[in-house]
Amino acid sequence: MTLSASGASIVRYSSRRGALHESFLAQVLPDAERYDRIAGYFSSSLLEVAGEMVESVKGKVRVICNSDLQPRDVETARAANAAMRQEWCASKPEQHTATPQGRSRFQRLYDLLHAGKLDVRVLPNEVFGLIHGKAGVIWPAQGDPVAFIGSANETGQGWAQNYELVWSHRDAESVAWVCDEFEALWNHPQAVPLAEFICEDA
Repeated sequence: MTLSASGASIVRYSSRRGALHESFLAQVLPDAERYDRIAGYFSSSLLEVAGEMVESVKGKVRVICNSDLQPRDVETARAANAAMRQEWCASKPEQHTATPQGRSRFQRLYDLLHAGKLDVRVLPNEVFGLIHGKAGVIWPAQGDPVAFIGSANETGQGWAQNYELVWSHRDAESVAWVCDEFEALWNHPQAVPLAEFICEDA
């Protein structure tokens, strides 16, 4: 831990020292009021390592990401957007996943998207190039908001398998800075809701 010029603490996390979904996410995300995330890549594999944490967020989870998405996640999002359980069942997700854990992740993705708890927008690469910066803000159930930056994508691999670094900060200036970056991308006129992106891509 180190102190910033304002006296607030910066907390540094390395996956070499402990899995980030346990050392960081599990400490601030459960029962959070809301969660905003800039991620180069988003994948439902996140839900294999942090599904219960994401589901526990009281408000909305918003993710802005690249247009490079996993085909199976796109299929699941399409079914959720159409709100057709028959289409979901007919797609035979068990053929795309080898484990019960994998099947659970797609069901969770469907449920989160269908309920409106998870909102994902896609920003085409031609706007700013590949979204490579990763950052987020979590409003925990108690205490000040937590802003963070680091190398981890919003994927299971990013939070639980790869070598990644995350720095978090609770001071108001850092939170405001990350919020400003997030809102600029989220509200960009070319940012497309995932549901619209998959319809256009179909």
